[in-house]
Amino acid sequence: MRKAQVQAISLVLISGIVISLAGAAYFWGRPLIEKRTAITDIASAESFILQLNDEIVDVARNKGEKSLNIPAIPGSSLLVNASGNEIIYSFITSQPMLKLGDKRMPVPIETEHIEVVGTYGESPRIITLESIVYESQYMMTLRLKYRQLNTETIPVKGYKIVLRSAGKTGNNKVSVSYAGTETATIDDAETTITNIDVKIA
Repeated sequence: MRKAQVQAISLVLISGIVISLAGAAYFWGRPLIEKRTAITDIASAESFILQLNDEIVDVARNKGEKSLNIPAIPGSSLLVNASGNEIIYSFITSQPMLKLGDKRMPVPIETEHIEVVGTYGESPRIITLESIVYESQYMMTLRLKYRQLNTETIPVKGYKIVLRSAGKTGNNKVSVSYAGTETATIDDAETTITNIDVKIA
C-alpha cells in the first residue's frame, strides 16, 4: 500500500517538474521563436516586393499583363499610392526589427541609389523598409517607388514608370498591366512616361 502511495507521489512530483521545465523553456524560448518568425516574414515580404518590381519592369518594356500572389503575412495590406508613385506593403510583427522613435530612418533594400531623379542606366526603383509601433506590436512597411531617369545628353531626355491604381477588391493577388505611353516635359526634360495599371484583387 505504502509502495503504491510512494509511486503515485513520485509520479506527481515528476510531472510537476516536467511541466515547470517546459514552462520555463517556453518562457525563455518564445522571444527567439517570435524573432525567427519576424525574420521569415520580412524575408518573404522583401522577396515579394522584388518580384513585383521585376514584373512591373517587364510589363513596362514588353507590354502585356502579369499577376502575383500576395504573401499571407499576419496583418498585411497592399495599396497603390498613385500620388507618390509607389506601392506600399505593410504587415505586423511582434518583435522590433528596426530602430524606432524620432531618429528612425527608412532602410534601403537592394537599392544603391535613392536620389529623386536618377541617371539613365540606373535602376528606376527605390525600395525601403521602415517600422513604427502599432498598439502592442510593430508595423513594418515596404515601399516600392519609381523615379525618373534622365540622360546626360543635351537636350535631356527622361524616362519614368508611372503607377496607376486600377482598383482594390481584396488582398490575395496583384496584377500589373501596360497602359500605354505618353510624353511630357518634367523639369526641362522631355520625358517618356510608361503607365502601369495596378489592380489588387
